[in-house]
Amino acid sequence: MPIQDTQEFIAELEKQGELKRVKTEVDTDLEIAEILRREMYSNGSAILFENVKGHSIPVLGNAFGSMKRLEIGLGMTDFTEIGQRITDMTKMDMPSGLLNKIKKLPELSKMTASFPKLESKGLVTEVTSTDASFDDLPIIKSWPDDAERFITLGLVATKHPETGVRNLGVFRMQIIDKTHASCIGKNTREVQIIQTSQKIKEKKYQLQ
Repeated sequence: MPIQDTQEFIAELEKQGELKRVKTEVDTDLEIAEILRREMYSNGSAILFENVKGHSIPVLGNAFGSMKRLEIGLGMTDFTEIGQRITDMTKMDMPSGLLNKIKKLPELSKMTASFPKLESKGLVTEVTSTDASFDDLPIIKSWPDDAERFITLGLVATKHPETGVRNLGVFRMQIIDKTHASCIGKNTREVQIIQTSQKIKEKKYQLQ
């Protein structure tokens, strides 16, 4: 059965000898990043920092730093299967005629299974806040000359101001203050559409 969440992933990494736990207090300001760099450059294990200064949330690093850990996380050894699956979905044409559509149902069901789903409960709802702040999260500063802390692979949800179409992208995010961050990304099609719409309508788009 595929791994369902980070807790299962950590347990499996530890079971297979791919995880080290650090109980000594560590700092998000440069220290964690330096430890992870040294571990990564020496082809070391994933590290779970359990005692992060000023935070109650642990930090998991170098989790996908080897082929073995990727295989554990994805539950497979042939990564071309994932690429082929995505390629097949993007090239899928909607068939004409009822019979042809029925024949395509198995493939269409695989596609719909990958779409986001709304859930009313889950681990993510265990901690809620009406006054959320970036300061609550153990966000790392990696280099002395960095302007601020960065979320390197931040998932950014955008909503088009005209169509309402949502997009989930991966951007590097620089923390500005406790409630604001700036996105650093390429001039992708999604960004171009939003920018163009912004200029026309002169309205803000929702960023989460």
